[in-house]
Amino acid sequence: MRADLKKNLSLRLTAARRSRVAVLLALAVVFVVVGCAPHWGVYHRVKKGETLWRISRTYGVSYQEVAEVNNIRNPAKIRAGKRIFIPRARAVRRVKVLPKNKRRASKKEKAPKLIIEKGRFAWPVKGKLISKYGMRSGSMHKGIDIKAPKGRPVRAADSGKVVYSDNKMRGFGNVVILSHKGDFYTVYAHNDKNLVKVSQKIRKGEGIALVGSTGNATTPHLHFEIRHAKKTRNPLFFLP
Repeated sequence: MRADLKKNLSLRLTAARRSRVAVLLALAVVFVVVGCAPHWGVYHRVKKGETLWRISRTYGVSYQEVAEVNNIRNPAKIRAGKRIFIPRARAVRRVKVLPKNKRRASKKEKAPKLIIEKGRFAWPVKGKLISKYGMRSGSMHKGIDIKAPKGRPVRAADSGKVVYSDNKMRGFGNVVILSHKGDFYTVYAHNDKNLVKVSQKIRKGEGIALVGSTGNATTPHLHFEIRHAKKTRNPLFFLP
């Protein structure tokens, strides 16, 4: 009898420790993922003949990252005069422009295709997009903001598991974080009410919260983020 009680107690303590570890990991994800953060870099003004690919190579920054931070889904459309933010760059650099004849012949000039997985995730709420991913007033806005009426259902952008459901993240009110296959996470903040609990399995489209204005929000809206392999990603590159 005592042995059974001891075994049960040990199992409960182990489960409790696992639960605490899971919460700590989730909190770590929250602190890294959610919101706006100072982001250093420079603004590069595009000159005639420059391409996004060559600009990215000149600064040694990922072509995909530059495109996402600047909300550029069609690099062919960038024009001279456009200001592009280059993350982590310390100074503006001169981009070498090839003559047209050499540009056509150069195999190195061919840029890789941007990874745009439209439809990989579903829109989490019906509403108006009021703020995009990228630089905003000197800080990096790590997600998008969708204005919607208070109490409107917030739905899971994909099937997954709840790794965080709480209001401990200062400024963001009630927050839900889901983990998904492929090392993806989605974040839902400023909720009026969270409807799910940690470790709960969620289906795509299932209601997980209600739109609100908790935290530092001044109007009811959803702050939504996508994170992949420890990096924030531009949700508009993954939504339909």
